[in-house]
Amino acid sequence: MSGIKVVRPNERYTGAVQSTNMAREAGVAPETTGSTSIWSGYVTTPAGAVSGVHHHGDCETAIFVVKGHARFRFGPKLENAIEVKAGDFLFVPPFEIHQEENLSETEPCELIVSRGCSGIMTINVDDPREF
Repeated sequence: MSGIKVVRPNERYTGAVQSTNMAREAGVAPETTGSTSIWSGYVTTPAGAVSGVHHHGDCETAIFVVKGHARFRFGPKLENAIEVKAGDFLFVPPFEIHQEENLSETEPCELIVSRGCSGIMTINVDDPREF
């Protein structure tokens, strides 16, 4: 891999594993740039929607909230919650199960998500509160 690469909106990769109520579009990814240790993309959650429960394997994840207001639930039984809004950064450690909830009933939540890892990007899991 050599040289700078530009990925236009219509060139984003959408074939990655998705979670319920989340649309992930990879900008910088092996499929778009040949990157080997970073993934960065644009993620949206529709108004009022709650994502499926998931984690990102051995990835460290950085999230920047571009637009919206969301609640992130996390912990073994999703017992912890934190709210974020436009301009906030969020860090999700490896293997941390979590779920996003868009707190707006009228606007999508828009995120820029970047991950540094060596393995699978998204692993959907059963909701631990259902057991």
